Amino acid sequence: MDELAGTSEKKRLRIGFDGAALANRRGFGRFARGILQGLIATNPGHELHVVIDSPSAEMIDWPDEVNRHLVPLPRSQAMAASARGNRSARELMTMSRAVARMRFDLYYFASSFTFFPLRPGQKSIVTFHDTLAVDRPDLVFPTRQGRWFWWLKEQAARWNASRITTVSETSRRDLARFFRMNVDLIGLLTEGVDDIFRAPDHTLPNVAQTLAVAGLTAHEPFWMYVGGLSPHKNLPRLIEACAGMPEEAGKLLLVGDFGDNFHTHVPQIRAKIEELGLNQRVILTGFVPDDRLAVMYRKSRGVILPSLWEGFGLPAAEAMASGTAVLHSTAGSLPEVVGDGGLQFDPLNVAEIRRQWLKLNNDNDLRRTLADLGRKRAEAYRWELAGQLLWDEIEKTIGGGQGKERWAG
Repeated sequence: MDELAGTSEKKRLRIGFDGAALANRRGFGRFARGILQGLIATNPGHELHVVIDSPSAEMIDWPDEVNRHLVPLPRSQAMAASARGNRSARELMTMSRAVARMRFDLYYFASSFTFFPLRPGQKSIVTFHDTLAVDRPDLVFPTRQGRWFWWLKEQAARWNASRITTVSETSRRDLARFFRMNVDLIGLLTEGVDDIFRAPDHTLPNVAQTLAVAGLTAHEPFWMYVGGLSPHKNLPRLIEACAGMPEEAGKLLLVGDFGDNFHTHVPQIRAKIEELGLNQRVILTGFVPDDRLAVMYRKSRGVILPSLWEGFGLPAAEAMASGTAVLHSTAGSLPEVVGDGGLQFDPLNVAEIRRQWLKLNNDNDLRRTLADLGRKRAEAYRWELAGQLLWDEIEKTIGGGQGKERWAG
């Protein structure tokens, strides 16, 4: 390991990347795909291998620059590692044995979501995105069994990992509290915005056709929420706030995947829309592909994120990169990510959500100012930076002999 400790030549490392989360269509998957691209773009000369179950592999568009290792399993681990946490012991052990045979210098999990135990002595890094699932499991899991399994998985991932990382200072502090460890011993990465959200207008789909799918005309004002349809996203309060907005403010699009394998409460959201008579003003779009989402970001008056908790809040960064003002809650990392590129509100106060929404709606200059500030701030959110930060963590963990004895407690 002396090569990594300071000599001019670095040892060529053999790095494994857990690929199961690549097939997820929510934030875990977007992060996994983005950080993989970042690792590829900034690779200092190491071998990069993606290990993935064969059903998940069929759901992914693969980059050419990685070595793939398919593990035969009967079902996608991205789908099985859901809110109900129903992966079997056999599935976990099959993945563990496969990784052991490949003899990696280090194995990386882009999320504890798809973690499985590794053999003793295998160096690894696990990225934990937040503590929502352990601080407020009622907002994430529909069953007590799911909550218990997740808690066990988080603890196992922590103790099995040589190093843990996260994506925001907010999550870093929360993880230090939860795991009772020094905050400086948790590596800090970041997240990035995919290139499509910075692409020139002429490369994107037709505006009129894209908006028509959501029942909008090309010049009709609208606002957007983008993300999961889970309880912690706080959408019923956003819908209540919408009920007091003037009709000329436009419609509210709730962009989220109905087929999500995490805990969602779409029936409750639909019931709230029906209860308030907003069927013509609040539109559930379902999943929207990124190229069309990029168009919708740019044409919306603003993006509203009322979450009760976020470990990062990637839709906020995407909206800012698209030149769109952001209205967001004070919860979790959103104030850290958005900075001066948006307006804030208390997510539990419907009147305050509406008041800030009206302020942004009625002030065109404010929307333009926030959009400009946000676009500049979003320049910092690059997958290349995330990849470089992770390579630094990998080399430190291997070269410095960093292990549980270095950071536990």
